[in-house]
Amino acid sequence: MSAHFDVTKISFFGLDDWSVAVCAWRGCCLEVFARAEHSVADCLASLQKANLKLSKDATHQGAVARLRALDQCLTRYTFAGHEMHARKIIAAWQTLCEQRSYLAHAKLKATKTGITINHIDFAKRDVTVPRTLTRGEMLVLLAELERGCGLLHSHLGQIKARAAQAIAVP
Repeated sequence: MSAHFDVTKISFFGLDDWSVAVCAWRGCCLEVFARAEHSVADCLASLQKANLKLSKDATHQGAVARLRALDQCLTRYTFAGHEMHARKIIAAWQTLCEQRSYLAHAKLKATKTGITINHIDFAKRDVTVPRTLTRGEMLVLLAELERGCGLLHSHLGQIKARAAQAIAVP
């Protein structure tokens, strides 16, 4: 089940409780990441069903590892030319995925002009430099995530549709 929000209804620029709007915005962003992860998982399942060779990362718990496995598969097979553009979309989505840990694990603090993000890098056990976003930058980030997810879903749909006819690259 997916919950889709209309950002205009969370009083992003209104006088309502801004901290509630921040939580709703964060939830919207995380929902977009979840939708993208499902698109990748569905595509990998279609490739596996078509008996295409996938790396062990295809079943890895990390979303970035699964993206990497998908990208590797697209280098080994041709899908009527759709794999070239899909790989570009995957690369762009991987860049957007760098925002995920901030949104999922950081402490967000609502400020008058936007938010401050305090993130701990768990791998390095280090606190990163706080990051700030204005309300406008928050909306831009959400729009970028939505656009990237939509492109990913669309192009992976082309790959899924051609999985059974995929040809190994010599």
